Amino acid sequence: WVSEWLAARAERAEHKAEKQVAKQAPNQTDDKAPDPGAQAKRAAAREQKVAAGLRELDLWLRDLVRNGLAAAQTQPPSFWERSAARMVDAQAAGIARLIRELPGVIASGANSGGSWQSRLLERLAKLHLLCEGYQRLASLPPETQADIRSVIGWTVNQETLLQQDGVRDLWFIAGQRVEEEDRLRVQRTWLFGQHSGRAALVLQFAAPRQTFEHALPVGALLDAELVFYPGAYPLRALLKGPHHAVELPGAGFPLKVESPAAARAAYAAALSRQPWLEVFPLALACVTPCLRADRWFVLDDEQRVWPLAPRFPAGWELLAVSGGHPVNLVAEWDGEFLWPLAVVGERFVRLGS
Repeated sequence: WVSEWLAARAERAEHKAEKQVAKQAPNQTDDKAPDPGAQAKRAAAREQKVAAGLRELDLWLRDLVRNGLAAAQTQPPSFWERSAARMVDAQAAGIARLIRELPGVIASGANSGGSWQSRLLERLAKLHLLCEGYQRLASLPPETQADIRSVIGWTVNQETLLQQDGVRDLWFIAGQRVEEEDRLRVQRTWLFGQHSGRAALVLQFAAPRQTFEHALPVGALLDAELVFYPGAYPLRALLKGPHHAVELPGAGFPLKVESPAAARAAYAAALSRQPWLEVFPLALACVTPCLRADRWFVLDDEQRVWPLAPRFPAGWELLAVSGGHPVNLVAEWDGEFLWPLAVVGERFVRLGS
């Protein structure tokens, strides 16, 4: 989403530069009206740049795997940055971000003693799948096309999106997380529909001293209409029209939790439709927080281990809230690590706030 914001900013800057050039043209009569011909040329030029960039990326990936993953561990930062910079030049900012994350995958695995090789290979495979998908873009379903273009860095016009019909529901605001990325505050808010049964992600951006546009208090029930971004497994959504908080039921919180087995199956189903999915919301039932050898994890009723993210700062808070007993947990899952957001039961406790 940060790369999407940066791409939109670059697009606006390019359009502004074209308008300035148009003002200087002697035959230009209306510099405010967009030129469809110029827009089509820009779009075609970007398609060509992206296609060329992805061909280079595919060669880079093949060379990387051919030389062996052990060699990747010894590469300097400049090795990864050169490839990321090439993707920026190719107007594929989303891929540039994914490449810049690869050294962190190696470092986190090496520091924790985990199998960084399998995680790195998985990331490289997804990049390869992206290259293959873009080459066959015209033959893919529209939803998959939208996913591929979104991962690469194309933006969706929000004004056009808001003209579509949305999903009206009572949405329980179950979790929220704010991160700093590229001098920008990014807020992820997870909502669960009471009647639709759908999960939704509302993203908001703000500069360091700015406030977010919509106030979305965690633990509240929201009467709102959401319009989902196109995709094979739509999660991200926009708030459409007026919305207001609704009084919560008298007992407990309106959130349906799933068994860990059902949650794993739901994640697998989502990943089969959208293989580039980065985070997925889970509402886990009856998991117990544990600490072993300075590593936090939760244990489910099948004695399966769900490791918490190494950077998760509220492990002791989670343990204190649970009292060492099983709890219902709202969390983000990236396929490898869990990031708990809240404990839900007869009372609601937001973690790490």
